Amino acid sequence: MRKVFPVISRSLSHVCSLKPYKETKWLMPNGNPTGAYIYNCVADQKVPVILNDPHIATWYSCGPTVYDSAHIGHASCYVKLDIIQRIIKSFLNIKLVTAMGITDIDDKIIKKGLETKTHFQNIAKQYEHEFWLDMSSLNIEKPLIITRVSEHINSIESFVQKLIDTEMAYVTMDGSVYFDTTKYPSYGKLQRAQTEGEAANEEKRNKTDFALWKGHKPDEPSWNVKWGKGRPGWHIECSAMVSKVFGSQIDFHAGGIDLQFPHHENEEAQSCAYHNTRQWANYWIHVGHLHVKGDTKMSKSLKNTISIPELLKSHSADVFRMACLTSSYRYPMEYSSEVMKTAEEVLNKFKFFLKDAFIYVNNNAVSNGDYKDKILDDLQKIEEANIEALKNDFNTAVCINNLLTLVSNANKVIRLDTSEYYPVPIVLIAEYVTDMLTKFGLKLQESAQDSVLSNSLIDTLVEFRHTVRLNALSRKDKEVLQACDIVRDKMKKMKVQINDSNKTSSWVSVK
Repeated sequence: MRKVFPVISRSLSHVCSLKPYKETKWLMPNGNPTGAYIYNCVADQKVPVILNDPHIATWYSCGPTVYDSAHIGHASCYVKLDIIQRIIKSFLNIKLVTAMGITDIDDKIIKKGLETKTHFQNIAKQYEHEFWLDMSSLNIEKPLIITRVSEHINSIESFVQKLIDTEMAYVTMDGSVYFDTTKYPSYGKLQRAQTEGEAANEEKRNKTDFALWKGHKPDEPSWNVKWGKGRPGWHIECSAMVSKVFGSQIDFHAGGIDLQFPHHENEEAQSCAYHNTRQWANYWIHVGHLHVKGDTKMSKSLKNTISIPELLKSHSADVFRMACLTSSYRYPMEYSSEVMKTAEEVLNKFKFFLKDAFIYVNNNAVSNGDYKDKILDDLQKIEEANIEALKNDFNTAVCINNLLTLVSNANKVIRLDTSEYYPVPIVLIAEYVTDMLTKFGLKLQESAQDSVLSNSLIDTLVEFRHTVRLNALSRKDKEVLQACDIVRDKMKKMKVQINDSNKTSSWVSVK
């Protein structure tokens, strides 16, 4: 029997200020605490992540309705969810079984098919294929399981029929089926139901009742079921598909913040009713919207969207991911030239450091290396702080700031104008930074068109310019220094950014 939150086991007694059950309605799962905490909208606070199996967790993401191209508002959601999944797997050492539902039958798909005189399935296949290409271009890992609504009609029919049989749902004259929210006392536990301004519907018993099945209409695709022809409602799709794959309970259920109500609220209600349980999804994860400058949500209805291929013409996938990493997944994220420029600068700081560290370790120093305990102590403190940040609702922004501090301190050592030489600490820091960033899903690769020859030529040019610049600095030759600056600026226009220091110069490719 599960405990009603906030009844706390002895190992979790440090959690405080938890709201009483009447307000939260969140049940603490029995099982194995992971040491991580995540915000839960039902409890309206961070709660401990507890899994039935200490090494395995289930995850379902609401996927796209494939009637049109995805835009970067969708991309920011899926990139952030991808980051969280990577954290769970790489830092919490949990085997995560991921599934995503594809809505391939919907009002918008039907409308697009009628407008273009194309079968709805062809519309859906075209945009789903495009969606996966977009996700791949952003280095988003594909879910292990993909479910499509049109392939699970039998499961949906069986799900709806059980709700009818238990009188949790009712059939109307037009062959539609509605969930009776008055039969489910906990309706509104994710978010209070909004009924003001809702259009009247004579078929519904109550304003908050929602469609499980839509009765057949002319010119629309339909399936024959026990209570008549029609097609699934939006919310029932995910519940039926998740139940088929994961059974009566799921650990993590994720999507954009706009899905909290009514979609996720309705999913939780009908799934609890179907499985006769008080809690279906243990942890709801909602990602904040992407806003364009001016605090306006990016959406197709506002016609302010930017396609993913269009984004990648101006910025790399790594730069966009860095922008996501430096913001909280739960809150709105702004998309602007300033935000993207900052993300690129942060990314380049790491790239420059990794190149500089390689040069430093492989230099021609004649002195013997030392360990420098202070540097190693700083590294250990950052490692521990980052693990704590990730366990605290996946706080990647703190991690990135910690890494920048670590890199800044390491750069001071690299640029010391002394005979002291500390290759081991610098190598360990470089390895740690690389490991962290790649586990977050950054590729840290130069652009594909860079060949070994072009890299070698750039290395030669940068090295030559560095020698000339140092000589000019020692002679205070302003004319030659200005010429060096011109070379640097021209190289940047050619997507090569040079970083100068007293000891070395390094470069990275930029968009």
